[in-house]
Amino acid sequence: MTKKVFCILCIFIILVNCSTLSAGGLKSEKIEGIIGRQLEIDNFRVNTELEIRAFAGQSSRFEFTYYYQKPDKVHLESRDFVLLPREAVRTLQPDFFNPERYNYSYLRVEKECQLFEFIPVDDEEKYRLILWIEPEGAQIKHAEIFFMMGNYQEEFAVQIDYEQIEGYSLPVYVEGKVAVPTKFGMGGEIKETTEGSFILNLRNYRINRAFPRSIEKILNDLA
Repeated sequence: MTKKVFCILCIFIILVNCSTLSAGGLKSEKIEGIIGRQLEIDNFRVNTELEIRAFAGQSSRFEFTYYYQKPDKVHLESRDFVLLPREAVRTLQPDFFNPERYNYSYLRVEKECQLFEFIPVDDEEKYRLILWIEPEGAQIKHAEIFFMMGNYQEEFAVQIDYEQIEGYSLPVYVEGKVAVPTKFGMGGEIKETTEGSFILNLRNYRINRAFPRSIEKILNDLA
């Protein structure tokens, strides 16, 4: 074999190996390492602003503090009545993306990110999600979560932007749809709703620090 042919063969092997890596995306160990980093969080608090838009040109704003305690305890501290979809509250928890709960597959590359689709192992969970993972920064950049509606024929999406905070990928912006009550019964029950949208802005995270005793008691008393 001449040196020229040998060099061409080596280049061909390198190109094939690079193409295979791009087509298959990150190795599972790398993906689970990036996502699993968030599972190290024992607790956090974050200041949150909620904006709800129900009608054209009309919106309501609420401010509250979101407290999270591992594995899934959440308390919202606010002077206002905060209406927030249960699904949206769940997506803010670090354990929500736990790789053990999903089967996942590589989709494609978009700019500096690799996209992966995650399907819950539990058939009772009626949603799917797509994660934008940045290999170079070893972080989650974005998530799009599709929740199945009650008729199991339609989906509504929640968009989440992440930033690297104290070494963790944490949500800083969330946008999605919500059912806004428009009529209540005598007992306060919701009688009628209209479709609206919500935006969450999260800032000033405090991670793995002691909560006030009053908050600790509330979280510990949760089932």
